[in-house]
Amino acid sequence: MEKSQAFDIAVVGGGPTGIGAAVAAGRMGLRVALVERHPLLGGMGTAGLVNNFCHAHKANVGEEIGTRNVVRRIVIGGVFGELRRRLMARKAIYFTGLETDDWMEPYNPDAFVEEATALCREAGVTVLLGRNFHAGRFQAAAAAELELAGGETLAARAVVDATGDAVVAAQAGVPCAFGRPGDHAVMPLTYCFTVGPINIGKVKQEMPLGFRVDPATGDEVVFVNWSEPRIGEWIRRARDRGELTIPRKDIVSITSIPGRREYGTVNFGRVFCQDPTNPALLAAAEAEGKRQVDEAVRFFRTYLPGFENASLVELARQIGVRETRQISGLCTLTGQEVVEGRQFDDVIAQCAYPVDIHEPGSEQTTLQRIRGTGHYDIPWRCLVPREGPPNLIVGGRCISGTHEAMSSFRVAPSVMATGEAAGVTAALAAQRGCAMAQVPVKAVQERLRITGGILD
Repeated sequence: MEKSQAFDIAVVGGGPTGIGAAVAAGRMGLRVALVERHPLLGGMGTAGLVNNFCHAHKANVGEEIGTRNVVRRIVIGGVFGELRRRLMARKAIYFTGLETDDWMEPYNPDAFVEEATALCREAGVTVLLGRNFHAGRFQAAAAAELELAGGETLAARAVVDATGDAVVAAQAGVPCAFGRPGDHAVMPLTYCFTVGPINIGKVKQEMPLGFRVDPATGDEVVFVNWSEPRIGEWIRRARDRGELTIPRKDIVSITSIPGRREYGTVNFGRVFCQDPTNPALLAAAEAEGKRQVDEAVRFFRTYLPGFENASLVELARQIGVRETRQISGLCTLTGQEVVEGRQFDDVIAQCAYPVDIHEPGSEQTTLQRIRGTGHYDIPWRCLVPREGPPNLIVGGRCISGTHEAMSSFRVAPSVMATGEAAGVTAALAAQRGCAMAQVPVKAVQERLRITGGILD
């Protein structure tokens, strides 16, 4: 790339949020740059090995989860829906928990990278990998300059912050909250990793609740989580013997990787960190996370049937951060609105994932299901900063929401949907020569519906 290039839209962050934003804006005919610090797209979904779509479905109203006649309806479409269909066509995604309350969709992270890259290429997006955002200068209502580490600069008419940490927005003077009210504590971090080979036959025989048959492929797969009651007993025994110190009383998940079913991605660690945006504190958290990974592998080999010969295969490129900043937007979504299943006139995305708070400084996890319709709306106003540059918009987990609300909408399907809405808004603002806040929300909604978005 040249030292300086001009674009209509600059999207900072190449995770699910940024992919949604860049593809949406590129398909509207805009010149789009997507800046990602890792050498591959996908963010936490690939570099972080959180290769699982926490469900984008809801059960039919009035149905009981856990019965065979439950019909689930998908509530997120658009770019996410297209990516999911591409993974399905490649048999690169599993459907676990179809008849239970632990609905998850593990996918092959390499296939995700390939399909996300293809979506960007087909939309005409210029993808800039291995680039770190350094500074942003918003010089006028429709002019911005982004400086990348190494001296490259991007000129853009509009900017989408898809960093997850509101890095661009915070530097540009957008007011932000941090963590939960009162003590500003954030949810713990987790280093995800891959283990294997796993003896699936032994898991099936001795730990049947950790076994599934994928209905789409017929594959026998591993899906270990809190539903196996003996895991809590094994964890207590290992703690009593001084073999385990990870502050969790259960395993979040060990899921087979599509195409590599004898290898599983693990979400188990729990690292406390006061401020993950502080490089020194994050480095210390990463060191503790790696120690926990080694401890977890030893625990699996000793206690979990079928894991006797498993070893660490791959460590994520980055530790998983669940929470940092939330911008102050034109509207702040609350936990009560989420749980009540609130609907909004300016809806730009829906979410059916529950409130899921990994309690700071504790081994506890708080889950609250969504009542009423089983899903809630995310308002467009949550993406638009209350103060700051008029040509900046935010998508992803750092949009305007409380600690409780963010714990629900932080997962991949919904952040990709809010990213897509942010990309559409940025494109319309650039085309019309207006501020983000002046874009008619009905025009955003119309575009999202045309391209497969599900808003009702």
